[in-house]
Amino acid sequence: MILDWEHSREIRLPFCLQLVTGETLCCEENLRILPGRRLVCRATMDGKQVLAKLFLGKDRQREAEQDALGVKAMMAAGILTPALWLESRVEGKGYPILLFDFISRARSFRQSWAEAGENQQTGLLEALLQLVAKQHQAGLHQRDFHLNNFILDEAGQLYAIDGGDFIIGDRPLEKSSSIASLGVLFGHFPQEVFLNASQLLIKYFQQRGWEVSDRILRQVGQVANDFRHRRARRISRKSFRNCSEFMVRKEENLHICQRRDFSPDALHKWLQASNLSPRAEDSVLKRGNSQTVWISHMDGLEVVIKRYNLKNPWHAMRRLFTRSRAAKSWANAHRLRVYHIATPQPLAMIEERWGVFRRRAWLITAKARGVGANHYISDHADESAVKRLAAVVRSFGENGLVHGDMKATNFMMSDESVEVIDLDSMSRPLTDVMLRRLVAKDHKRFLQNWRDDNLRMRFAKLLPLS
Repeated sequence: MILDWEHSREIRLPFCLQLVTGETLCCEENLRILPGRRLVCRATMDGKQVLAKLFLGKDRQREAEQDALGVKAMMAAGILTPALWLESRVEGKGYPILLFDFISRARSFRQSWAEAGENQQTGLLEALLQLVAKQHQAGLHQRDFHLNNFILDEAGQLYAIDGGDFIIGDRPLEKSSSIASLGVLFGHFPQEVFLNASQLLIKYFQQRGWEVSDRILRQVGQVANDFRHRRARRISRKSFRNCSEFMVRKEENLHICQRRDFSPDALHKWLQASNLSPRAEDSVLKRGNSQTVWISHMDGLEVVIKRYNLKNPWHAMRRLFTRSRAAKSWANAHRLRVYHIATPQPLAMIEERWGVFRRRAWLITAKARGVGANHYISDHADESAVKRLAAVVRSFGENGLVHGDMKATNFMMSDESVEVIDLDSMSRPLTDVMLRRLVAKDHKRFLQNWRDDNLRMRFAKLLPLS
């Protein structure tokens, strides 16, 4: 590990800092690292556990002051937030540092939501909207609203964190800004959460002393939809550059995009050992002219590798200048995260390049759970399974998306999940007319999977455009 806590992504722990106010702070666990910009860690000082936030970038003083002002504003408004009890700087470096109460065994709202049952989720959402209403009433408006800006302690008490994310006004947030903020909030949830949250939204508006109407609820829903689309586009673009979540690198003539938490060493060893082709110990799922698909193992993980082949010289010529199908699938898999449509986790995308020219490409994902929907439904044709599968099919159109190839084998089903694969044809039509036409085409193709008339009719009733 590297000791350079000022610039590195990997830092040897523990390390200690002397503060200008005389205290010695020892960081013991890194909670968030933005190299050269910010470091958040669990630390001890005088035997007390604290959360330390170090500001390292060129705007460090302004960012630290803004964070402290936001926290103080929440504390003054009676909004539960970890108490700020020291503002200081690092001796000899001048870096601003803020020390907060450390909430032991806290979990982010996002994590708590993912692990909660339906009734618990309703309670979590109600608590979140009540807290947000207090923020808005106090004139606090989040610039970049996201669910990791809220944590829950062991008792389930909800806290707001990250004071630097607020615009601090001198009066309660006006209705139009509140609607925009609520829309961004709901943009982080699956669309059906908003559709079922009208009563909770009514409570929010009552807490603010406002009348609520169907028009206002539609406005919140439209902001949420627009936010999801922007966020999906942003995340898909991030997946092609170096950032906290992704790593982009080259190995000889290979251009590699991968998740940072997927071992680069394991991928390198596989590249050297496999020559990017199935090995004797691998299980080949498909040997086609355009694609070869197989199951392999890397770093103890069972992964699926799809190689996009060059069918002939003319196909190879076209591929020189166009985005690879692997790159399209890689981007679309990350887009689907935003819409809460499950797909096997994308781990890496590899393109064979000669300068700017592209040739073959590979997509590496986690292995999907379960079996193809055609097999699963033949064994589990009960109403619950049919509704679960139809809901996933329907969610594409509801989120303004088209899958493009709704074969039953592209839906992997288990008792716990439905995961969608083969995303290289996925698109987002730009007009409502085109969307309706292509969604109807998707649904028609999906219904062709089922030879049993009764089963096909059951699915058709659940798909409005079929």
